[in-house]
Amino acid sequence: MMEELKTVSARLDVEIFANCPKCDYMIDLLNEKETNGECLNDDGELLRQVWPRNGSHDDFECEEVTCTQCKTEFNVKTLEW
Repeated sequence: MMEELKTVSARLDVEIFANCPKCDYMIDLLNEKETNGECLNDDGELLRQVWPRNGSHDDFECEEVTCTQCKTEFNVKTLEW
C-alpha cells in the first residue's frame, strides 16, 4: 500500500535591491524599513516594472529613494535581471 504524500504551500519572496551611492548599504526597495519609511511600491508600481508586459526591463526606475542608513536620496534607473 502506498503512503499518501503530504501537500504543502509554496511561498514567493520578491526583493528588489539597490546599493546606496554614498554608503553602499544594500537596500530592498520593497522594504519600508530600508527606504526610510517610504512605500516605494505604491499600487504595485515597482512590481509591474519588474514583470512588464512587453518583456523589457529597460524602463525600470524608482525615484526619490532615501537610504535608511545615511539618509542620502537618490534615483534608481534600469534593472539587472
